[in-house]
Amino acid sequence: MRQGEGFTLIELILVIVIVGVLSTLVIPRFGDLIDNSKIASELSTASSVQSAIDATHGEWITNGCMFTWGNEQNSSLLNSYGYPEAEAMGDALNPFKNLLKNAENGEWVRNDAFSPPRYYGPATGNKTEHTGIPNKPDGDDYWEYNSTTGVFKLIEP
Repeated sequence: MRQGEGFTLIELILVIVIVGVLSTLVIPRFGDLIDNSKIASELSTASSVQSAIDATHGEWITNGCMFTWGNEQNSSLLNSYGYPEAEAMGDALNPFKNLLKNAENGEWVRNDAFSPPRYYGPATGNKTEHTGIPNKPDGDDYWEYNSTTGVFKLIEP
């Protein structure tokens, strides 16, 4: 009788051990992938918000008459410094709908219980772990908008 060709038990166990070792090395590297993508998304949106605020202010400086800004908003909604107030940029559940064209919520919310209001994106407001890495939004961080200076910045308490 001819013996079947195949793998021996030792070879199978060796392959299982190798796969196990590789998985313990690789899986932790992908564990932070979701948090890192939320952080990247939040930084990108925050950059777009600051650029739109700066563009609106620049338009206000150069125009002596009425103009539209953001998502077809009238310049009469700007404050005396040429910046939009938080309420003019959007509502609490979609805080940038009037500022950014094609602005979907993207998990951003505005909390008006604070002065100035606090903004929370996909990575801030306890949606990710707190890492404490400077200039990288995470867990207990939030964004603040100063309508006097037009600065939208990350606050890391």
